[in-house]
Amino acid sequence: MSPFDPAPFVERRQRFAAAIGDGLAIIPGAREIQRNGDVNYEFRQASDFFFLTGFDEPDAVAVFNPADAKERFVLFVRPRDREMEIWNGRRAGVEGAIATYGADAAYTIDRLDAKLREYMVDRPAIFYRLGSGGFDGRVTRLVGDLRAARARGYAAPVRIEDPGPILNELRLRRSPAELMRHRRACEISRDAHIEAMRYARPGLYEYQVQAALEHVFRVSGSPRNGYPSIVASGANACILHYSENNRKMEDGDLLLIDAGCEWGYHSADITRTFPVNGRFTVAQRAVYEIVLRAQLAGIAAARPGHRYEAVHEAARRVLTEGLVALGALPRGVDESLAMHHYREFYMHGTGHWLGMDVHDVGDYRIDRKSRVLEPGMVLTVEPGLYFDPERETATFHLREYNEDESWERRLRLGAGAARKIEEEEKAKAEKITHAVPRELRGIGIRIEDDVLITDSGCDVLTAGTPKTVDEVERACAEPSRLPRL
Repeated sequence: MSPFDPAPFVERRQRFAAAIGDGLAIIPGAREIQRNGDVNYEFRQASDFFFLTGFDEPDAVAVFNPADAKERFVLFVRPRDREMEIWNGRRAGVEGAIATYGADAAYTIDRLDAKLREYMVDRPAIFYRLGSGGFDGRVTRLVGDLRAARARGYAAPVRIEDPGPILNELRLRRSPAELMRHRRACEISRDAHIEAMRYARPGLYEYQVQAALEHVFRVSGSPRNGYPSIVASGANACILHYSENNRKMEDGDLLLIDAGCEWGYHSADITRTFPVNGRFTVAQRAVYEIVLRAQLAGIAAARPGHRYEAVHEAARRVLTEGLVALGALPRGVDESLAMHHYREFYMHGTGHWLGMDVHDVGDYRIDRKSRVLEPGMVLTVEPGLYFDPERETATFHLREYNEDESWERRLRLGAGAARKIEEEEKAKAEKITHAVPRELRGIGIRIEDDVLITDSGCDVLTAGTPKTVDEVERACAEPSRLPRL
C-alpha cells in the first residue's frame, strides 16, 4: 500500500460536513474484540469511521462540528505509551492525529466526555447512530443533562439523528480513487480463484483449497479477507453460508467457492463453482448453464436508469425457465414466477451493494420503489440454484405472491409477525407435491461477479475469472503453482 494520502478523506469530510450543517456528529471507531484468553481478533476499523478519517487504530472517536471555526474535525485517540507500544505496536497519539490525519484538534480518549459536553452546547442536532453498545449511554446521558438545563435558558440539542443515511449515500457512489482500490481487490481475488481451480483435486480437504486461495490473497498484497471464505464441496454447496470448510472432497463433486480479498479497505466478492475432478457431469453442466445464462441476463440489466430490481427480475426469469425445463417445477414459467415457486431452489436475491463492506451500505428502495441505478454504484450479480440432497419432493403453494404487499406488511408489523401471517396464508392455500429429479439432488451452483455501473452500461470488475464451462474446465486442467502434500 502507498503512504497515507489525506486528500480523499478531506474531500469526504467536506461533503459530510455540508450535509450535517450546524449539527454535531459523533462517529466511534471499532474496539478490539477478545477472541479467547488474552488474545484478540485481528483488528479491523469500522468502515464509516475509516471512510471519514483514515485512522486505523482501535478505541478512537471522531467528532465533526462544522459550525466551530477552530475545531471542525476532532479525533480522540489513545495516548502515546512507550511500554504499551513496545508490546502491541506504535500509536499515532494526539500529535499524529493532527500531523498525519489532518485533525483540527486531537485529545486523548479519556477527555471525550468533557469535550463532548462542551461541543454539544448550542448544537440543535446530534448525529449519532444508536446501537454502538456501551457508547449509547454516554451520548444519551450527556444529551439528557443538557436538555435538563433548557428550562434555565441554556441551549441544548433537541434531537439525535442517525448519520447513516448521509454516510450510506456518500459511500454508495465510488470516486476514481476508491475504484482503483476496488479494482485491485477484484484483480487479486480473480487470480486467487484461478489458482483454486488449478489446485483442487479429489482427496484434498476444503480447507486446503482455502489455503491455496488465501495464499494468493496475501502474497498479492491483501492484508485480509473481505469476509470468511466459503469453500463448499458436494452437498455443502447447498448451504448458502457454509463455514466449516473441513470436508474431504470426492471425485464427482462440485466445489463452490465464495471468497474475496480486501485491499485498501475495499472488498471483492466472487463466487465460482467448478468440478473437483475437472469435468462437469451432464446434470451438473445442465444446471450450471442455466445459472450462467441467468447471471449474464442479470448483468445485461445492470445499466444506468434501470431499477435495482431489474437485475433480479432478469435473473429469476431465466432460472425459472431453466427449472421448468429440468422438470423441477410443477407449473409453467409465468405461473411459477407469480407464485414464487422458483424460491424452493433459489431462495436469495441476485445481489447486493459492494464496497468497504461486502454487504455494503445504501438503500435498495426509495419512496417504496426500487431505486434507480446510477454511475459509480457497485453491486454483485450472483444467481444460484440449490438442490438439497435429502429432499426427494418439494411442496408448492398455489397462491400468487405480491412482493410490494410483503414489504408493506413487514414495515407495519415487523418481520416476525409478517412471516407468521405469510405462513398462515400458505397453510390455507392449495398445495401440490412434486418430485425433485434425482439427478439434481445434491447440486449447488452459484456464479457471482462484481459490477460497476458506468455512464453507458456496466463494467464487470471481476472479468477474467473463468466462467463458461470451457473456461472453467480449462483452468482446472492447468498446473498449480503451489505444492500439495
